Amino acid sequence: MNLHIQTTQNVLLEFLPASIGDRILAFLLDGVIIAAWLLGGSLVFGKLFSELDSSWQIAGFVLIVALPAMFYSLLSEVFMNGQSIGKKALGLRVVRLDGTPPRLGDYLMRWLLRMLDIWVMSGLVGLITMAMYNGQRLGDRAARTAVVKMRPPVQLEQLIAPVTETDNYHVTYPEAIVLSDRDINTIRKVLKKTQEYHTFELLELTAGKVRETTGIHTEADSWTFLQTLVRDHAHLALQED
Repeated sequence: MNLHIQTTQNVLLEFLPASIGDRILAFLLDGVIIAAWLLGGSLVFGKLFSELDSSWQIAGFVLIVALPAMFYSLLSEVFMNGQSIGKKALGLRVVRLDGTPPRLGDYLMRWLLRMLDIWVMSGLVGLITMAMYNGQRLGDRAARTAVVKMRPPVQLEQLIAPVTETDNYHVTYPEAIVLSDRDINTIRKVLKKTQEYHTFELLELTAGKVRETTGIHTEADSWTFLQTLVRDHAHLALQED
């Protein structure tokens, strides 16, 4: 079942939730990385600081080796845009249910509830909640986030359906003809970037500039407006040819 997200800009996004198997595999990959860090850090730390007093050795080990391992999940998601190394390897990412980028508080909430989701009853709590709530564990429910599969990069020609001379097509914005091919290519790139990276501020700025340039007044949301404008331009250009 796909996950539908209605953004604050009234754009409906559709994602494929990460499967439980993907989540488990990503967790195991991250576990291998953490284990390798702890093992390697222990060996290096033991050789470099063997002459220190035992209390200083313990304090140094906790600060330099143990704490980064403990905070690995939180730090990686914060600094890798919702991905750990395990998630990145499997093409997974954390997203907010309102379409905006997750905030530090969202990542922190997910991390705090990992102890309940993953470590209590050997992960049974997390497995049950993910099965019940379309892939969301308790941390996701509390933070209003979800882990989704990232689609392959969208090609420009795939984003806007082509219009041919044989189409029974109705032009919504005849003013589209005043835009140059360069303008239309820029709009396509903005749509592509919004689809991939949720750059809704850029989408709104672009739509506002296009409305100002063309003099178009419409109540359509910016996403629908720009998509329709590109199709209209393609159709009108064919008619001129």
